[in-house]
Amino acid sequence: MSLLAKRYASALFALADAAGAADAVGGDLAALHADFQRDEVRTLLTSPDIGSGERGVVLEKLGHGRHQLVQGLFGVLQHRRRLEVLFDIYPEFHELLLDSRGEIEGTAESAHPIEAAELQQLAELAGRLSGKKVLLSAVRSPELIGGVRLRVGNKLYDGSMQTTLAQLESRLLQAAI
Repeated sequence: MSLLAKRYASALFALADAAGAADAVGGDLAALHADFQRDEVRTLLTSPDIGSGERGVVLEKLGHGRHQLVQGLFGVLQHRRRLEVLFDIYPEFHELLLDSRGEIEGTAESAHPIEAAELQQLAELAGRLSGKKVLLSAVRSPELIGGVRLRVGNKLYDGSMQTTLAQLESRLLQAAI
């Protein structure tokens, strides 16, 4: 499904970007993404027991007040019987939106709470490592013992005590006695 969602997200992003509405469409998709995660909405959109007329009413309600491109997406996906794409399209669109701005999301994991100033320093460091502006969020992971683990995109920069101790243990086990 991800490949199909990526294709539709790319097409939607190209149209939204050309219209200067990428942020508005992204905001609408973000708001709708929470609705699409609810079981009752998923059932209404994908169940074979629900008729297309009833499905159309649900989509009309969900699309009310949304950007014209989002409403058009609903129509295209309903016509092609691909409404399940709606459940996966926001993350793909969001990634394209961030990429167009030269940004990337990441997390900073630490055993202890990270203050705002430290998080900003880590974001700057991650930005130098990745070559993009990093939008960093903090996550508390007590199992790290100390240090920080940065996840930026699909890369991991691990400076945690947990990893350092595991590497030390490995070297000690391999050492000749």
